[in-house]
Amino acid sequence: MTMDLRTAPLADVRALDLRAADRDPWDDEAAIWARLEAVLDRIPAADWDRPVTPSDGGGLPWSALDHVGHLAAWADEGIAAIARVLDGAAWPADDDFAGGDLDAFNEIQRAPWAGEGAVEVRTHLEESHARLVALARDLPLDVIRGDEAWGWVFGPLDEHALEHLEVLGQAAARAVSE
Repeated sequence: MTMDLRTAPLADVRALDLRAADRDPWDDEAAIWARLEAVLDRIPAADWDRPVTPSDGGGLPWSALDHVGHLAAWADEGIAAIARVLDGAAWPADDDFAGGDLDAFNEIQRAPWAGEGAVEVRTHLEESHARLVALARDLPLDVIRGDEAWGWVFGPLDEHALEHLEVLGQAAARAVSE
């Protein structure tokens, strides 16, 4: 029986080799996206600004809004990376982002959505996600599964969502339990 990525325990989903040749990355992506949307739907509007985790980069604590903004910002980076490759350039390197200090880069990325509301940030994520999926579908699967591309396609489409789903799920559950 195939695991339902929308409902299986998050640890089980994260343990899967989503890069494996026998997996359909578009089915996996759709299921993970549906899971993320379901969690976001359960976070009350009043809770989007509540701190949920400390900052890895030394900034203020991150709220659900910050986590979703982070997902949107990295979707935008994925779009830029794929567009760059489709134009004949190489995939970006970690050093291209705050000299490789991704925690510092993530803090820098918070500025564009500071002051935005949940609706605006979520809409940005949804629109960026749709553009990223459309652009990624222009790449052959063997390229997507390659070492250079995987982090720029899988990262913003699925890996970041899986990393942040636990925290966002806790924010949604906290709202229900209070």
